Amino acid sequence: MSAFPARLVSLSSLLAALVLYAGPASAETVTLNCPGTMAVNYSPGMTNSPRFMTISGTGVFGPCVGLPLGIISADYSGVAQGTTSCLTSSTTANLTLKWNDGTVSTLSLTQTLNTRPTGQVVSVYAGTVTAGRFQGAIATATLTLAQTDLLGCFTEEGVTATAGPAVFTIISLL
Repeated sequence: MSAFPARLVSLSSLLAALVLYAGPASAETVTLNCPGTMAVNYSPGMTNSPRFMTISGTGVFGPCVGLPLGIISADYSGVAQGTTSCLTSSTTANLTLKWNDGTVSTLSLTQTLNTRPTGQVVSVYAGTVTAGRFQGAIATATLTLAQTDLLGCFTEEGVTATAGPAVFTIISLL
């Protein structure tokens, strides 16, 4: 085989490998800020003693502001797990946002800030969109959940639910 065809085969093999092994296509540009409300349930209930629990939540977000212009709202559902109490919390969350246009984003977030003034839940989560629309984008969630059962932290059952305002932000600039 002459040098030219051998180089052509090597070049074609290299190009084929790059096409096959290149990562996923870049995500579209997104800069969305979506305020809304959410409700969460704690299992087992949240008490003053830290314990491992599962926290499930649902919510509605919108109107979303930013780009792309067609995204104006989202329904949220998700599950967080970790060690939590009425005083402290350390959790990770897997969330799904179903956008008004029918597309879906899956988020993986880690709690980065947690404060519990008088039993209220104020948390910030940060992470990425791991699948679906906006995959690869940076995502944050800020929650301020009112705890209306002020004595619940002192009972064996604990606080089983909170609700309040929250904001999701998703950003990916290309």
